[in-house]
Amino acid sequence: MNAGSDPNGWQPREVRKIHTIPRSSLALALGAVFVLCVNFWGTAAPGGETVTFKSADSTMNAPIPAAVYRPQGNGPFPGVVLLHDCSGLHPYQADWAAWLQGTGYVAILPDSLSPRNLTTTCGSSGGFTMRDHALDGLGALAYLRSRSDVSPTKVAVMGWSFGGGATLISASARFINGNHPDGGGYQAAIALYPVCAVFQEGDLAAPLLMLMGSADDWQPPARCVERGTALQAAGAAVEWTTYPGAMHAFDQPGQARVVHISGHTYHLQYDAAAAADAHTQVQRFLSAHLQ
Repeated sequence: MNAGSDPNGWQPREVRKIHTIPRSSLALALGAVFVLCVNFWGTAAPGGETVTFKSADSTMNAPIPAAVYRPQGNGPFPGVVLLHDCSGLHPYQADWAAWLQGTGYVAILPDSLSPRNLTTTCGSSGGFTMRDHALDGLGALAYLRSRSDVSPTKVAVMGWSFGGGATLISASARFINGNHPDGGGYQAAIALYPVCAVFQEGDLAAPLLMLMGSADDWQPPARCVERGTALQAAGAAVEWTTYPGAMHAFDQPGQARVVHISGHTYHLQYDAAAAADAHTQVQRFLSAHLQ
């Protein structure tokens, strides 16, 4: 399957300011298509491999372990750096990586917590910040660019929640200009229900897509919409989708759950329609900017 193709014939819609989707039975049915049956971490995807790389964080001496999900064939392929959430690696991220692999991308999923002897940063950073996570991402970017099977000018970054905040940082011109990655920054950035509080002022270094839930009580989308509106008015390549009624972690299959962090209660719930459309939007966006 080539990147950008839609095997189900579901055509993505153009998104500008706020895009919503109906709760139709078709969308709900399509949600199941994108939830892969394989739930794994620690077992490489077909064609996958375990690697390590050096973080761009100068204070990080240990190598960063990662799994690489590579399509069949010789390439070179476009690549995607995946940044996990505050609780580290989970099966849904491996599912996304395997899905990207199947659509023609080399996906790298780093583990930023274990080499720092952390199991979570939720509620307490343990000295590990979203900027540090973004610097690990730059290390993964450099690693992908060193591979002969990856096109060095066609690499995106994508992250969830804490990793989504790191993605917003990674997309900022201030961050890229301050760190001078060889070959420049990413060609595209995708943030799913990101920490909008870290959305920096200033220009973007890459086209940005944000996918958020209107009912997200952990990372409300208001700040992202505000910054996105201002950037869009200034001509920046930014767009977003806000899914009506969707909560945090809308792309993570499983039962609805509640988490208690620092005296606050947050709700996480899978939303099949939002998850299905998120895959469509990611495929469209990557195809537009990496092909």
